Amino acid sequence: MTPDVNLLVAAMRLDHPHHSLAFSHLQAELKLALQQPSAPTVVLLGVVVSGFIRIVTNRNIFQLPSSLHQAIDFVDTLLLSPGVVFQGAGSQWPGFKALCLQAEVKPDLISDIWIAASTLQMGEILHTFDRDFKKILPAENLHLVSR
Repeated sequence: MTPDVNLLVAAMRLDHPHHSLAFSHLQAELKLALQQPSAPTVVLLGVVVSGFIRIVTNRNIFQLPSSLHQAIDFVDTLLLSPGVVFQGAGSQWPGFKALCLQAEVKPDLISDIWIAASTLQMGEILHTFDRDFKKILPAENLHLVSR
């Protein structure tokens, strides 16, 4: 399971309209990770973590943004959980380029394309609220969390 930026934002922010759903969904995935300690169950992509921190600490998005320490603590807490791993940038360029050209991507989807390319390269399933990923990812690599 690879969470998207919006799933992590909603899971952390109590004032997010989908907090309960996102938090419960993430907790359920972490519980699964405890049951399967031999393989990572939750993969945090570097691009997702940076986007998450950029959004939750942004005063233009939240009236009372999270502090940088709160955002980093949230990520660190996830990373301390069994079955959670951090996946930094790697060789996603070929997949990223192909998806950009295939989807004739608009600028506002560039980060999503990188996330999708990473997800495909790792053979993961992206968990998100964001329906835009239906345009980018095959159904078998996408789990839309219902609102």
